[in-house]
Amino acid sequence: MAKGHDERSQISQNLVDIELKIKELRIRYEQYFAGVEKRAPIKEREALERLIRRLNQRKIIQTELRYRFQNLCGSFYSYQGMWDRIQREMDEGRYHRQQKTSGSSQDTQITEVERVYLDYQSICRECDRPAPPKAQLESFIEKQKENIRQKYGNVECNFRVVNDNGKPKITVNLKR
Repeated sequence: MAKGHDERSQISQNLVDIELKIKELRIRYEQYFAGVEKRAPIKEREALERLIRRLNQRKIIQTELRYRFQNLCGSFYSYQGMWDRIQREMDEGRYHRQQKTSGSSQDTQITEVERVYLDYQSICRECDRPAPPKAQLESFIEKQKENIRQKYGNVECNFRVVNDNGKPKITVNLKR
């Protein structure tokens, strides 16, 4: 009985990981298609495909977990088709990035904060450290942006999270 419960919790944790990775990948592709990221997140996509294939080889007896897994697979494959189509259009020169409007810079900031937070959570998990609340990280990023504006003027900055000897660290790249 303990083995069945342990297997169920392991599958459930795998499904949570898959769901989180799909969200991260969707954000990364949106940034790539918008021109924020220079390269498509192919390695992350392949890692997620391997995780899905590995879980697909297991027999999931519990209906709830099997249903969740099938839904996650369906959404991943839908996104995958969309990403491939947009990539093909970009390669053929038929894809035109949407022009920024006055309201979209706020959306980009929200997306950037979400991306940094997801990266921070991921590295915290790798280092077995608790992640701070999203609001705390968001206020930190806003303070850093204000400090950068005061010091360097109105320059574009890009925040990244790196693993620095087992500790998550936020770095800033300035674009002048």
